[in-house]
Amino acid sequence: MTTILVIEDDDIVRKLIRKILTQQQYAVLEAAGGHQGVQLALAHQPDLIVCDVMMPGIDGYGVLQKLQAEAATAMIPFVFLTARAEKQDIRQGMRLGADDYLTKPFTKEELLSAIAIRLSKLSSLQQHYSPPDASPKAAPQTTPPALRNDCGDRFSLQETFEAIALTLQQDDAAFLPLFVVGFERFAQICADLEPQEIDQLNQAIINRLNQGLQGRGRVICLAAGEFCLVLNRAYVQADTGAIAQEILAAFEQFLTTATEEFFLSVSLGIAEYPQDANNLRDLVAKAQAAQRQAQNLGEPRYQFANAMTPQSYPKGIDLADDLRDAYYQHQLTVHYQPQFQLTEKELVGAEALLRWEHPLRGSILTEEILAIANPIGLLELLDQFVLTQACRQLRRWANQDHQTFQMAVNLSVTQFNQPHFHQDLSHLLIENGLNPANLVLELTESTLLDNAPLTIRRLKAIKTLGVKIVLDDFGLGYSSLTYLKKFPFDFLKLDPSLIRNIHQKSAQQTVVRSLINTAHQQKRLVIAEGVENETELECLQQLNCDRAQGFLLGYPMSVPELEQLLLSKTIFPHDSVIFDAPDP
Repeated sequence: MTTILVIEDDDIVRKLIRKILTQQQYAVLEAAGGHQGVQLALAHQPDLIVCDVMMPGIDGYGVLQKLQAEAATAMIPFVFLTARAEKQDIRQGMRLGADDYLTKPFTKEELLSAIAIRLSKLSSLQQHYSPPDASPKAAPQTTPPALRNDCGDRFSLQETFEAIALTLQQDDAAFLPLFVVGFERFAQICADLEPQEIDQLNQAIINRLNQGLQGRGRVICLAAGEFCLVLNRAYVQADTGAIAQEILAAFEQFLTTATEEFFLSVSLGIAEYPQDANNLRDLVAKAQAAQRQAQNLGEPRYQFANAMTPQSYPKGIDLADDLRDAYYQHQLTVHYQPQFQLTEKELVGAEALLRWEHPLRGSILTEEILAIANPIGLLELLDQFVLTQACRQLRRWANQDHQTFQMAVNLSVTQFNQPHFHQDLSHLLIENGLNPANLVLELTESTLLDNAPLTIRRLKAIKTLGVKIVLDDFGLGYSSLTYLKKFPFDFLKLDPSLIRNIHQKSAQQTVVRSLINTAHQQKRLVIAEGVENETELECLQQLNCDRAQGFLLGYPMSVPELEQLLLSKTIFPHDSVIFDAPDP
């Protein structure tokens, strides 16, 4: 088994790295300081060392110098891990003989990728310089065993790419495509799975990727939850787009392992050689950037690097001061998007959504506001503002003879984890004289899966108050009904990615039908979010979906607009009432 020594004085960071590495079947040695790290390295001669730079006593540079001076440890790959990212620090580490340099904060994928590359290079050197009759130390395993079936590792990517690129003819109309494939919330999935279950899921993904490729290229594992596809010949962009659609179609059905069913949200980034870059490193980087944009943009879930669009809104730091002023000057508002019962075709509730009308930049939507608020410490105040406003408005509507109308409010991870949230919620219900069953709290899967036992206790405590719980964004990333049976939620809310063009995709209909049937068996109702045309709505009615919301049925609207809808005698508002869409 491959052994990695982690030298890090921060207990939390060290334990996090240990968890990541043990999930990938590495043996881990730990040292809380430089002196202990040197002793462990000399005693055990690990296959790779991950070392913090800033430590009391001997710092990371001192550790590296001592190990470089010993023949037994001089060739061990050495990866620096530090919060310092100035160029002179990086140069100092590289001059001393470091192999790589990761800057905190780092992602799980970045750490595993750096380790896999260094171990692969070490393995190649050992094989090259070992005599035929020697019995060298076993080459370290750089990827889980399951990834070896029909899937290369990152070290083989360069060889594969170069072999194919050399065969290309000079043709201005055709280019060699390279895909980067990513899966949303993949790290959260693996955090709650056993190593053998991770292997099974990886293998299921690889099988689907090969199914989508249909022999037209090779699958390469870049990191956990990230794959690269290299096609075996040049294609024009239209044909490459068609292949991308076939790969996406391969993931429209559940992935099945021995113990679980998963529905993964996949997105593709595509870079073309030599149009986008004339070297592999830049090509992969551009494909990764395109994949991230495809993930954020939605359909068609793939993006060419040369067609990437700039973000349509300014960066959060540009608006931070304005947002702070808007909050304290009471310029933020809450709008309400209606929800309809599909069997009786009646308005039964609404979702409360934060809105900000910036004097220069126009309407700014909830996701952007929260992204700006989080780093400046305003998120908790905004969460409380929306919940308080929604409860007050629910009381007014109840007093207007709408006693069964339900109000849905999104609950952030920060708000859910507040130790006093249960007490604050109880005070809000009493203060406004609300029927608790009319308040619906929406939580995403990422909130639920963060710490399952603690989450279940908190959910049960909240439900003792009588409020309802919605599992939001189901189908976006990790979605396992088998796993989520243990959570006490009342509604399952399907992500718009499952609803979009559902009437045209039989596989998508099969998935949604299965989700609805399973939810109904568990005595839970299903809400479809993102309904934008009548054919989608008709399909959902045929699949026995309980409720729906979306632009077809009503945009997020002000209180007077929703009250007009409450008084309307029409069964569905899209027959007679038109609301202007919010500015993009």
